Amino acid sequence: KNATGLYQQQDYRKAAEKYEEALAADPALTAAYFFLGNSYDNLYKPARRGEAANDELLTKAIDNYKKAAEQEQDPKIKKLALEYLVAAYGPDKMNDPTQAEPMVQRMIELDPKDPANYFALAKIYEDTGNYEQAEETLIKAREAKPNDPAVYMQLAGYYNRQGEFDKTIEALEARTQQEPNNPEAFYTIATYYWDKAYRDFRLPEEDKKKYVESGVAAVDKAISLKNDYMEALVYKNLLLRLQA
Repeated sequence: KNATGLYQQQDYRKAAEKYEEALAADPALTAAYFFLGNSYDNLYKPARRGEAANDELLTKAIDNYKKAAEQEQDPKIKKLALEYLVAAYGPDKMNDPTQAEPMVQRMIELDPKDPANYFALAKIYEDTGNYEQAEETLIKAREAKPNDPAVYMQLAGYYNRQGEFDKTIEALEARTQQEPNNPEAFYTIATYYWDKAYRDFRLPEEDKKKYVESGVAAVDKAISLKNDYMEALVYKNLLLRLQA
């Protein structure tokens, strides 16, 4: 109780001491491993990376997250431990995606229907240059929850970063099938068409014209669903200027 009170007050140093005492007295308090790890995690300062005492805090955080993930029976705490463990191996901390990958795989095993876990795994693959695996993982996310608009936005973002415009639009259009009455879904398509037509100077004029026309059609659909959609009206203006 003392540790929890200190943790809630964000006095993480004293909270860690009390959690250590509690676990020394009763190691069966497995949920405490997560909060102990998180206390050390909050004490760690990325700006002081390389300092032995500071780095030791992150090592302790990881050790306790692992214990929570392995021993805790509450699925919520177990999932939190895995999520924070993955973050601890992220670029602003340990910067070791090879350690994060098996953790995310474990999260997928625990909840194969949660697309967020697939998104995290795909990011690891993309950041390490494994683009084929990144795409395959995002496709698995879509298969896991095909009615979730977020999976199509993640796919669209990935294809856009890879310079695959047609696949980007395909994913965005697939999203509108899940949200046919969401004006933002159509507005987003219009912004991608404008950006491509306006910024890609290598684009043939015929393709540019086609993209602008498709953008206008998308933004008109957004406005038909929400006639006071100011952002969409702005982009219609931009698209019509480009068309002219």
